[in-house]
Amino acid sequence: MRFLPRGLRARTTMAFALLALVLSITLSVVTYQLARWYLLDQREDLATQQVSINALVVRGLVAAGVAEREDVVERVRSLTNARSVLRIGDTWFASVVELTEERVPDGLRSEVADEGAAKQRVLINGAPYLLVGVELPSVDASYYEFAPLSEYERTLETLLAVLVVGASITTIGGAFAGRLASRRLMRPLRQVAGVAQAMSAGDLSRRLVVDDDRDLQPVATSFNEMAEGLEARIARELRFTADVSHELRTPLTAMASAVGLAQRAQLTGRAQFAIDVLDQQVDHLRRLTLELLEISRIDAGVAELEVDDVDVRQATLRTMAAAGVEATRLRCELGDETLHPLDRTRFERVLANLLENAERYAGGVTAVELERDDDGTLVVCVDDAGPGVPLEERVAIFGRFHRGNAEQPVDRPKGTGLGLSLVEEHARLHGGEAHVTDSPWGGARFVVTFPIPGPRSAS
Repeated sequence: MRFLPRGLRARTTMAFALLALVLSITLSVVTYQLARWYLLDQREDLATQQVSINALVVRGLVAAGVAEREDVVERVRSLTNARSVLRIGDTWFASVVELTEERVPDGLRSEVADEGAAKQRVLINGAPYLLVGVELPSVDASYYEFAPLSEYERTLETLLAVLVVGASITTIGGAFAGRLASRRLMRPLRQVAGVAQAMSAGDLSRRLVVDDDRDLQPVATSFNEMAEGLEARIARELRFTADVSHELRTPLTAMASAVGLAQRAQLTGRAQFAIDVLDQQVDHLRRLTLELLEISRIDAGVAELEVDDVDVRQATLRTMAAAGVEATRLRCELGDETLHPLDRTRFERVLANLLENAERYAGGVTAVELERDDDGTLVVCVDDAGPGVPLEERVAIFGRFHRGNAEQPVDRPKGTGLGLSLVEEHARLHGGEAHVTDSPWGGARFVVTFPIPGPRSAS
């Protein structure tokens, strides 16, 4: 439904408010109708009794042969303060100028003549009246009296206003109660969401803690059992990966040594080609094993930073030279303040992986930039000459074993698929982050940040 609020809390609040509104309207309508019925019914009974008494007085006066019959209604009014109309024969007499025989409906006249007495509510000049008529056949007369109802109508209007205000307050109170109830109901869900978010961030030790709540206890127990199983499974996988990688290091070292001896044996033809291919594959497997070991240490939470004051410019130049990238491509905007506290080895691995990624998949490095934000954060940018990274891959490209859609030359060995993942992990260990965007000169720009305290000048 388009008009339904989104979210469980909003819907619960709306449900409580609607329930309070329906109940308050129902009670208000019932209260108003009962009050109206009681007040008006009591007024009609009282007016009928009073008119009956006044009619007896009128009949006595008429039967006594009052000299001036106009004085009959005046005497009744002086005695009872009644507003009346009197018919004697074919002549009508009124005690008030605005309340004459013209105000008496023909239907009421006929009903009084037939039934002997009748009553009807009328509206005169905007004011409500109860008109009661009594037939006096012994003196050939009819007596009608106007009983005002304005006071009772004002009372009912006041009651209606009070009921409307009460219904509004009840609705607001229902909404407030619904808000509190939804907050109470949502508290376990927020706790589950918080624990799940912490677990997705890597803290697999988090568990749900539910107080003495029999309804939520089964949910918490099932969730905690699932979390324990997941933690145990991931731990087994990490141990397996670390054990396999560790066990592969010794035979790989031996194979690399054997391949090195074979290459120095001056083989020719197919034998030399086979040795070269074997050397590439052994090197690829060795790098993969080392990177798996490093990732397993990070996942296990045992990786530690060896922070030292590092000359970032010199470390960058050494890494660029090792990767075969010209030093002229470095743009250093750090000035003389090139010392920064960070882990030298991890910093060089980050830069080496970015350079290798640009050389292997993106047509080479076009620029390497070193700069610093206002808060002292070191920012490393590596631009390449490739086509760039599509928006839909800019997050997935840092995933493990993700190689994207870039075509790699057939004469180069394949990457491990862990280089950019390690870049992100190393940056995260420093409290920074890694992301990719578009380079101002075309291609992709990989940006890595290293949050650090204020820089210090190099000696």
